[in-house]
Amino acid sequence: FVSLLKRGGVRKTYQTTDFLALAPENLSSNFRVSVVFGVSYDLQQQVTGQLTEVLQSSVQQQLALEEYGSSILDVQASFYQAGSSSLDLIVIADFKGDASPLYKKIRSDIQRHCVEACNENNWEIPFPQLTVHRKEGQ
Repeated sequence: FVSLLKRGGVRKTYQTTDFLALAPENLSSNFRVSVVFGVSYDLQQQVTGQLTEVLQSSVQQQLALEEYGSSILDVQASFYQAGSSSLDLIVIADFKGDASPLYKKIRSDIQRHCVEACNENNWEIPFPQLTVHRKEGQ
C-alpha cells in the first residue's frame, strides 16, 4: 500500500498498483505550473508583445509576495493560441520543490493574478459565445 498525507491532515491510501497506474509526478526537486488564460480579440494588436510583457511582470511580482515567493525560479508569459472566443496566453512558472505542497494553490493564485492584471489594465476577459443564424423563410 501507498499512504499519502494530504493538506489538511487527510490520509489517502492506495494499493501500490493502483497508485502507480495514476502515473504520479515527483515534484520534490523542481516543478512547473502552466496556466492558459484568455483575453478579448479587441486586444489583438497588443497580445504578442506589450500585453504579455505586462502580464508576465504583474504575475511575477504578485507571486513573489506569496508564501512560496522565495521558491520561484522563473515566470514567463507568452501568446499561446487564437481560440474560438479568446486570444489565449500561457503563463509558465517554475518552482523549487519545497513549494510542492502548495501546487494547487499556486495554480489558482496564477489564475487570480491574471484576473487582477486584467482588472488593472482594463483588459476584457471574454466568455464563450454562441451565435445562432436563422435561415431565410423560416
